[in-house]
Amino acid sequence: MSDQRYSLLRGGLVYRVSRISGLSRAQRRLAPLVAIALVLIIVLPMVVSAARDGTLVGGVTIPLLHDYSIWARFVIAVPLLVLMAPMADERLWRAIKHLQDLVDATDRDRFEGVLAQMRRWRDANTPELVLFALSIAASYAIPVLGLLDNVSDWKGSAEAMSFAAIWLQWVAMPVIRFLVLLWFWRLALWTLLLLRFSRFNLDLHAAHPDGRGGLAFLGYAQTAFLVLPLVGGISLAGTLALDVQYYGAELKSLRFIMAGWVVLGVALMVAPLLLLVPRLAALKRNSLLAYGALGTDCSEGFEQRWLGRARGGASPILEAGDSSALCDLTGVYATVKEMGTIPLQRFLLTQFALAAAVPLLPVILMRMPLKELLGKILSALA
Repeated sequence: MSDQRYSLLRGGLVYRVSRISGLSRAQRRLAPLVAIALVLIIVLPMVVSAARDGTLVGGVTIPLLHDYSIWARFVIAVPLLVLMAPMADERLWRAIKHLQDLVDATDRDRFEGVLAQMRRWRDANTPELVLFALSIAASYAIPVLGLLDNVSDWKGSAEAMSFAAIWLQWVAMPVIRFLVLLWFWRLALWTLLLLRFSRFNLDLHAAHPDGRGGLAFLGYAQTAFLVLPLVGGISLAGTLALDVQYYGAELKSLRFIMAGWVVLGVALMVAPLLLLVPRLAALKRNSLLAYGALGTDCSEGFEQRWLGRARGGASPILEAGDSSALCDLTGVYATVKEMGTIPLQRFLLTQFALAAAVPLLPVILMRMPLKELLGKILSALA
């Protein structure tokens, strides 16, 4: 079985173009080169044009070099969208292989059919063409010019847009939109796969040491899409930094936006895993009943055999090992009782929140000194 067969990322029109050009043969090694090339294609024409217009470092209220939103999106976010693809591909492939092992033999052929359907959707040209069209169409609806007439910037005006602004609207923004939409398309395929997987007969065990019935690995697999809240946070931070620096926005007025983004970023990462909650909840409920009945039988047998013996007769019970078996069963029951019904550990949930929140810290530091920020954090934790 090849890695490509069960990959959710290695397919589609863009992948086939890269395969023809030979780029896909060394995806991880060439990813940095592709990221650098994209940044140069996006940023260099804007820099040259702004320098020619005298708006690169001055001449207007917001020159290009001081436009934080541009550098956040195209120098940081775009490379991340490219560089994290090989890592995501490997994590998802390994997770899909493990999913296959968990499907009961009676449903194995049906699961293979689902994987074949996923591959057909992954390889179809239409979804990526639609995403590309949406990326272009959004440039008609979403303006790139500033909203305030009294704040001039490197983009020019509605009557005379600079070439750099035109490049931003029709090249730069469509590129980053398309990359983000590609990631969301892969996330949609992964979510649909989890939904179909949850309906099969599965080899799950409530007493599994991972505390999630044997599905805790799905939390690790979900980190393949950590780039989405991270890139979203970076892009939002660039925009908010611009608002704070040049439009007079106060942190107090932005706190709900930043908090809302963190909540949305975490929800985006956790939502696909919630599809397994009914299955794990049923597993836990049924296992508690089964182990409870077994515990009753074992406890009853233990008491009938050993209670009521004369003092000093403890030696036989130590040799028989009945007490050890009862303790083991008690430990197993405790594991089942503490089993989580969301296949996600707390430290991964923390990672999701940090991915969305950490990019926003520079915005906070623009108005709040680091010492004051650390003091507030420590006082909140105390």
